[in-house]
Amino acid sequence: MTEPRFRAVVFDLFDTLVDFRADLFPVVEINGKPERTTSIFAYEALKRKDFSLPAYEEFHRLWVETSKEVWGKRDKDPEYREVTSRERFGKFVMCLKDIPPGCRDEAAVIAMETHMERLIASTEFSPKRLEMLGRLRDGGLRIGLVSNFDNADAAHRLLGRTGITHYLDATLISGEAGYRKPAPVLYRRIAEMLDSKPTNVLFVGDNFEADVEGPHSVGMSCAWLNPKGAQPPEDAVSPDYEIGLVEEVLGILGLEAA
Repeated sequence: MTEPRFRAVVFDLFDTLVDFRADLFPVVEINGKPERTTSIFAYEALKRKDFSLPAYEEFHRLWVETSKEVWGKRDKDPEYREVTSRERFGKFVMCLKDIPPGCRDEAAVIAMETHMERLIASTEFSPKRLEMLGRLRDGGLRIGLVSNFDNADAAHRLLGRTGITHYLDATLISGEAGYRKPAPVLYRRIAEMLDSKPTNVLFVGDNFEADVEGPHSVGMSCAWLNPKGAQPPEDAVSPDYEIGLVEEVLGILGLEAA
């Protein structure tokens, strides 16, 4: 009997298994212009703890500039090393000069946790995806997840609240793995955690660089989730499969509903 080509399926998290909804962020007025941000919640949380803060507009400016600086340097790293949210918020609080050095760690954690709670609350999850994961498990496939998310605790909370954790055999979150997709080490590591060779794993995700080119770099097949019918980058490798809904992965694996 011929062995099945795929022994495991690995999913991306945001906008693949769980949909991120930036439109659920509150709208605040910054210098006369509306803007969606979680910074107002962090500001209010720190105020409630009696931290001395600048005016909100200045607080928000430092919030945005710090994130852009950290992410800009991170995204230029040729080894795709992650910068954790704890590091990022620590750098942000260093800019709040009226907070004493001995109180900065506490302030960074409060701002970070407030932001992360609002971030994971701004998501939508369809129960159909749990049904899909159940069918994959019933079909004898192992299930993994690799996510670019700089706060592993928040990611695990989200996975637990949605019920996804129950179906996962292996999980890699960049905030704890130390690297971001498309670092090849992540795809090799998740395959090893799933007791599979990369060639026997199907990766499913919506980001072309992270979820198509990254898996291909180690010989792993991919299903590009492309609900809007976007064109792939010029001269890019072609995905092995292209789907409009994540549940269509069942058809690729011959596990369609009867």
